[in-house]
Amino acid sequence: MNIEQFEIFKTITEVKSFTKAAKKLNFTQPAISTQIKILEQNYDIALFERHNHGVQLTEAGQKFFEYGDKILALYEEMEQELAKIKGHSKEIINIAACDTAGNYILPSIVISFKELHPRACLRLEVAHFEDIINKLKQKQLDIGIIDGELPEENKCLSAIDIYSDDLVLVVPHRHKWLKRTAITVEELMAEPFIAREERSCIRNIIDSSLEKLDLSFADFNLVTEFNNFEAIKQAVINHKGVALMPASVVQRELDEGSLFKVNVENLKTKWKIKAVWRNNELMTGIKKQFLDFVSNIRGISREQRAKYPERKRA
Repeated sequence: MNIEQFEIFKTITEVKSFTKAAKKLNFTQPAISTQIKILEQNYDIALFERHNHGVQLTEAGQKFFEYGDKILALYEEMEQELAKIKGHSKEIINIAACDTAGNYILPSIVISFKELHPRACLRLEVAHFEDIINKLKQKQLDIGIIDGELPEENKCLSAIDIYSDDLVLVVPHRHKWLKRTAITVEELMAEPFIAREERSCIRNIIDSSLEKLDLSFADFNLVTEFNNFEAIKQAVINHKGVALMPASVVQRELDEGSLFKVNVENLKTKWKIKAVWRNNELMTGIKKQFLDFVSNIRGISREQRAKYPERKRA
């Protein structure tokens, strides 16, 4: 097997079609078919089952894919090490993160890692959950950062919690609840409320917490929904309602005094983000180092996290 043959094999596996693979790789279909035929003759076993609607891996094909992926990862690592010797030491990690993690958590983590590994080139994009999962499966990303749970159908992916935060209720200056030590959930649900959009991770977390109390989000006095936290913060600051948001998202406003935290009795909500990667892929080199880096910051408080870069450089 040569590297080009496995790239062809891998692409067919991903798109489940010889025709689509040929188009994606800018090859002719006969050329694609010839390379797979050579592989199958070399190992004297069928790697694909052909159907009218496409192809799927045989048992042998699945095993070939697992080992070939590891071989390709080692090949890429070898090329990187040889490039270092030649003086071309730029190592790229493609990362995509959900809105909240990408805008509020990852930037400082990426910069801290870059300071520790000057040769690394980290490309961070902010994307929707579904796009991150799809790009990981299509090998357009190395690592994804998502919030919420990874659906069970994504068995080809592995995930680990890297950050946990409380959802806090924030109110504007001079709000009637500021003199209270805590309010009830019923009081919260009666107050004008600004929410993230339906199906967002935050909404799912709130829904789950309310279900435990035999309550429903439908009972909230919902003013409007926004698809980003900055809009929600401005609405609350301008006395248009109250909101539940991750503490890390509103920390600056809490410190500045433009927003204030109010405790809610019996409403326990946790927001988590996870690092996600392909579980059949051997993580090596700088990519593994970054995954280890974000994995090792679990459980660190917000105050500790602010000092993390200095502490690591010491």
